[in-house]
Amino acid sequence: MPSLATGEIRTEAKRSYMSIIGLYLFIYYGTGSFFPLMAQYYQSIGLSGTQIGTISSITPIISIFAQPIWGMLCDKLRVRRPILMLALLASSAISLLFTQISTFAWVVVVFSLFSLFQCAVIPINDSIALNFAKQQNMQFGNLRLWGSVGYAIATLITGYAIRSWGPHAIFFFFAAATVLAIVFLRGLSDEGDNVKVNGNIFNGIGELVRMPRFVLFLMGAFFIFGPINANNTWFSLYYEHIGGTVVGIGVAFLLFAGSEAPFMKVAGYFARRWGLETTILIAAVASGIRWFWYSTAPTTTMVIAMFFIQGLSVGFYLATAAQFVRENTPSSLQVTALTLYSSMGLGLGSMFCNLVGGVIKDTYGILHTYTFFGIATMIGLVPLLLIKLRTKAKITEMQ
Repeated sequence: MPSLATGEIRTEAKRSYMSIIGLYLFIYYGTGSFFPLMAQYYQSIGLSGTQIGTISSITPIISIFAQPIWGMLCDKLRVRRPILMLALLASSAISLLFTQISTFAWVVVVFSLFSLFQCAVIPINDSIALNFAKQQNMQFGNLRLWGSVGYAIATLITGYAIRSWGPHAIFFFFAAATVLAIVFLRGLSDEGDNVKVNGNIFNGIGELVRMPRFVLFLMGAFFIFGPINANNTWFSLYYEHIGGTVVGIGVAFLLFAGSEAPFMKVAGYFARRWGLETTILIAAVASGIRWFWYSTAPTTTMVIAMFFIQGLSVGFYLATAAQFVRENTPSSLQVTALTLYSSMGLGLGSMFCNLVGGVIKDTYGILHTYTFFGIATMIGLVPLLLIKLRTKAKITEMQ
């Protein structure tokens, strides 16, 4: 009987593992079909840089308010799967509405509704994966890397689809990928975290913002994660500006996102060797250097040839940042903490960088937008350095 029980546990763990891989693969396939190539859709309906920046800021603005609420609901109700399924179903259906509109006002309305549900997807999915990784004593990066694989494949395939069928292909590919993610989600059990949950869901935020390390990390995410996400909005226009094509954009994103997977695979090794704080700092420095280099208008050949910079910067950052949040916040507030982190990076940081980046593009050109991204990232190094110094001081005191 004991061996049978062990076999059942292993079978359940394997099924959950495959379900999480499928979730990451298709959630990020949808994301890769949508966000990096939306500028092509905006351009096709005649929107200006400022209008594109404004629309791109909708998801961040809504995320600031909606993501913590989604997270607190998950922590309070101790469920993940039903809420994630709702968010996936709603965002899939709403995405198809873009095929029926072509004015700035209607895009704002539909994008706002879309963002309300879409902003819940990644933090909740990350929470499920982090919880599973902790239970199975494995590195989160080994799960998260499948998102980069899906994202990479999607940008290439959707880039070709846009050339053949036009920008509306974006929304059909997104909806199809999201439905496939739901199929994998149905095979995943939702066991909760088996921890005591605060009685008042709003008490969690108060507890988190009283943690200096977490607050400093959020400040860093604002200035570092913001440009990373804003690049998904502006890169296609930037790449065309330096002489690239729409298909070339897909190839670039294939290589960029594909390079994240191996770096995520080894992120755990470097985090154990150097520490989470140092690994995150290295990723941030690489990210800042990348944006400054882009502002010098290198050739498309050089941009493609240096594709691995994305893996070093974004791959390391994404794999280690979520782990930092998990290890520096109470387990009972894990989803709330992840959604606050996402709200600062995907939310406030992206909103700030998209709005300012759009104005800079219209006034000075797209190259100066990337100069701004580089400056913002350098500012984000300051709170990360403070975290590193505080950690070093504590180690010295213990010795």
